[in-house]
Amino acid sequence: MRWIGGPEEIEKIKERVLKAGVAGKTTGEAGVFFAKGKVEGEANGGVEFTTGTLEKYGVEFFEAVVKDLSGSDFVVFLDDFHYISRESQVEIAKSIKAIAERGVRICIASVPHKSDDMVRANDELTGRIVSILFDYWTVTELENIAKAGFLALGVDIAPAKVKQLATEALGSPQLMQSLCLNLCLEKGIRNKQTMQYRTDVSNAEFSAALERTTLQTDYSKTVEKLHTGAKERGTQRKEFALKDGSQGDVYRAILVSLMQNPPRLSFDYDEIMSRIREVCIGDAPAGSSVQLALKQMDGIAKDLSRENSVLEWDDDQLEITNPYFMFYLRSSQKIEQINKSKSGMV
Repeated sequence: MRWIGGPEEIEKIKERVLKAGVAGKTTGEAGVFFAKGKVEGEANGGVEFTTGTLEKYGVEFFEAVVKDLSGSDFVVFLDDFHYISRESQVEIAKSIKAIAERGVRICIASVPHKSDDMVRANDELTGRIVSILFDYWTVTELENIAKAGFLALGVDIAPAKVKQLATEALGSPQLMQSLCLNLCLEKGIRNKQTMQYRTDVSNAEFSAALERTTLQTDYSKTVEKLHTGAKERGTQRKEFALKDGSQGDVYRAILVSLMQNPPRLSFDYDEIMSRIREVCIGDAPAGSSVQLALKQMDGIAKDLSRENSVLEWDDDQLEITNPYFMFYLRSSQKIEQINKSKSGMV
């Protein structure tokens, strides 16, 4: 309402006329102090005063928005609908239906895996809304960033390495740009080159570029909290032998499994269990233990930052909501450092 110049409250003055018998004095019966009034005139030997009482009324925002925006080119944009509490979503959905029916255009933004929250909040909106899906960039689209950038620099990188960079970028064009930049820095390329031959990139140089990029995306505390898991009393968690040479409980097994190829941002329960069995040597955590741990990890992530939670576990589906977190988990040395610290090897 501030933005469109509308009022947030309305002020009204209620006036009343008081009459006193002698000017300049008070009448005990009326209990009015003349000094606070305004002399308007004298009538019948007395003095009339007008007093005002200022009252403020809140604006009915729904009606104000309809009045000012109905039929106009303006769009009400409601961002991050998925962060609103379920109870409030229901009430907001009712208002959205009512205001849309009166000619106000509305756009609601949610993360892809929560795109149906609006309809779930009010099923009467079914068929009345149009969904526009903005997905992560494809590997091919990300490769085009590298091709254009390296060409401008006069650098020829093997297509296989370019594809590998695009795969590690996990759909994020910003992350892809950072990876390309840090690969150039790792190779000592800081100016435009005269393209005469292909620039070879060893596996060690590629890994170093990835790790250099993790310095711009520090999720070390988040990984530590998720690795520690929920506090438990009385019982010690069972540990499992993992293929990275470490011993760890269900929380470590989950994180190590998420690091495996191919890199993903969305996992259903069966895929998580399959990955966990692959990273375990011998016994693996039971399904019930994994589900409980994922639920606890969801809570830990929300406690760290509800509006920027790095993962969500819901309806047997794990969603990594931030590509930078998954990239950090896969490409940093944090998981290895935690194991060394636990073993007293730091």
